[in-house]
Amino acid sequence: MRRSCVLSRARRRSLAVGVVLALGWVVAGCTGGGDPGPSPSVEEPPASTEPSPTETGPAKPERPAAMDRDDGEGAAAAAEYFLELYPYVMATGDTVEWDAMTWDETCGFCSSVSTDARAIAESGQTFTGGGVTAEIEKQWPLDEFIGGYPVDVNATMQDGQVVDAEGDVVRAVDGFTGVMELGLLHDSSGWRVLAVSVQGA
Repeated sequence: MRRSCVLSRARRRSLAVGVVLALGWVVAGCTGGGDPGPSPSVEEPPASTEPSPTETGPAKPERPAAMDRDDGEGAAAAAEYFLELYPYVMATGDTVEWDAMTWDETCGFCSSVSTDARAIAESGQTFTGGGVTAEIEKQWPLDEFIGGYPVDVNATMQDGQVVDAEGDVVRAVDGFTGVMELGLLHDSSGWRVLAVSVQGA
């Protein structure tokens, strides 16, 4: 099944809402064991010499320090971080930070990702494959009408698929390459994403 993609035309100044779905990935980890031999000449390793998770996935991206700014540079950093956070959210179902950066009333993309990620996690399914890179294309000046900043981001989201608990593919998800337009507003809680759309859609 092809992914659903609902997009509204958006000019940078109007920041109309657009919706486009991509994906995250989960990579199964591994566990290991040691032989606690009784020989006094063999020193047992410490109980926690390294992390031993039962499964691993995409690492949560590091929050850039520039996001502490409330100007255009801060908006650009927040836009890039928001898209890079996407694979982690989709793979883990952890939407806490994503939701905190979302303006639900206007950002259909944001709420769709959050709903889909949680539903997949709760059903025992996962996203496999995929990945995302994001690079700032254009950082626009403050839009006085909305009091926020439009930011254009070159984004690449690779193909992926939804896999059930038995490892069977239940849904294919197409990738995406192009420019995504984000509108961001800084309020008392930090940066909020007002809208996400695809340039030229």
